Amino acid sequence: MSRQYKSLIEARNQWERDIKMYKDFLKGESKTFEGRYGAEEYISMAENRLNDINLKLKEIEKENLHDQIKDEKTSG
Repeated sequence: MSRQYKSLIEARNQWERDIKMYKDFLKGESKTFEGRYGAEEYISMAENRLNDINLKLKEIEKENLHDQIKDEKTSG
């Protein structure tokens, strides 16, 4: 597994934890308008970043699969 792939997995896990934390915050009772708005904005940004990371991970996985198929054809 490449260093870039591992780094993306770690980043994805962190964004997922952050999203959960802010969603839990929004479920609570006491929050200001600014707090709610800030949390909603952060969740939106984090979800977009998470989508970007997932796309990049799929791209890397696809490249790795392509490389494996190519290697099998040349060795077999």
